[in-house]
Amino acid sequence: MSGQPSLRRRLLLAGGLGLLVVSLLASALLGELFKRSARDRLDHELQQDLLTLVAQMETAPEGQLQLRQEPNDARFQRVFSGAYWQIANGHGQVLLQSRSLWDETLPATGAGGASRNLPGPLQQALRARVQEVRLPRASETYLVTVATDRSALDADVAAFRQRSALALGVLVAVWLAVLATQVQFGLRPLRRLATQLERVRRGQAQRIDTNGLGSEIVPLGEELNALLEHQQRMVARARTSAEDLAHALKTPLSVLAAEADGAGTQWRTALREQGARMQASIDRYLAAGLAADHRQRAGVATVAQALCGLMARVHGERGVGFAVEGIDPALQFAGARADLEEMLGNLLDNAGRWARQQVTISATSDEGQLRVDVRDDGPGLAPEALAQVTRRGVRLDEREGSSGLGLAIVGDIAASYGGRLALENAQPGLRATVWLPAAAG
Repeated sequence: MSGQPSLRRRLLLAGGLGLLVVSLLASALLGELFKRSARDRLDHELQQDLLTLVAQMETAPEGQLQLRQEPNDARFQRVFSGAYWQIANGHGQVLLQSRSLWDETLPATGAGGASRNLPGPLQQALRARVQEVRLPRASETYLVTVATDRSALDADVAAFRQRSALALGVLVAVWLAVLATQVQFGLRPLRRLATQLERVRRGQAQRIDTNGLGSEIVPLGEELNALLEHQQRMVARARTSAEDLAHALKTPLSVLAAEADGAGTQWRTALREQGARMQASIDRYLAAGLAADHRQRAGVATVAQALCGLMARVHGERGVGFAVEGIDPALQFAGARADLEEMLGNLLDNAGRWARQQVTISATSDEGQLRVDVRDDGPGLAPEALAQVTRRGVRLDEREGSSGLGLAIVGDIAASYGGRLALENAQPGLRATVWLPAAAG
């Protein structure tokens, strides 16, 4: 539907947002790393200047602080150059300072041994290194401060952030182009699958060709093929049921037509009998034409035991017994219980009609397949008749002796689930075997 969001658009939007977030984080991280690196380098230079200054400090014989030689760096001589030093006592009183400070001072508070940002003359933003120093023969501790203008560092950081953001913007544009190409290429198997489905819908193909779909899409194609095959079986099952129903209604309708044209007085009896016969045919073939439902589950042992009890009453006058042999109570049919009852009921009823004394039903599971065997001790079938019945393309209701439409329904329902029905002489009797899907344990 056109109103549905595009998968391509979703992928591009998600990928684009992801790239944008990653790029913003990368830009911020790179800027912060550059800032810390430049600041560490500046702090190292300040530390070297501070050590040079401390090395020149000494206590005069009178106990006063003095410098053997002032730092000869020209920056400390030029007024308000941005490079400053000063020495204060423990009370914050400035004792010595660089010429560059002129008549200004730096804050002389805080613990030593750390780097910090300080305000400077002319509102300069300074980076300072502060150290507490105790000299021999000195009665107090001195706070030595060396500072430099950090505006150049801030400008370098800002320029780096701007350039890195620009570079990452270019990379994002390239990455988006690569992402669009990747999405276009990655969705190609889905477009191929859509084309295959369109061909199936138009009747130009019966199955989806999974070649070239990619290992991730092939399972989807195979599942769609299984669904198409299931749908084809359902259509064939419904068509067969409709044909069988039409065939089954011909005789009752002919009888009613004959009664209507005749002068007999038993037309009411004929109407009731043929109406009941038609109703039974309609019920049977409507049940046989229902779609298979693989989502339901039915316990095989429970259904078999219930049907054996029912068939024992139906065929009790002939003394035929029905027994369940070795069916695991956990064994389940992957389908509707009504379908399993229809299949097993027809097989047991057919076996009961031909059995002399005993009918047995057993079931096993092997690699996801459920095998159900119904065996009687009757006369069985002649080899030529058995070959005719089991030959591909021959309807089961054409079997001589007509146990007939019930077996046809069993075969149709089994086929709708991807299973099959087979008949063989068991010497004595006949064995009917139906293969069906078993529910996973």
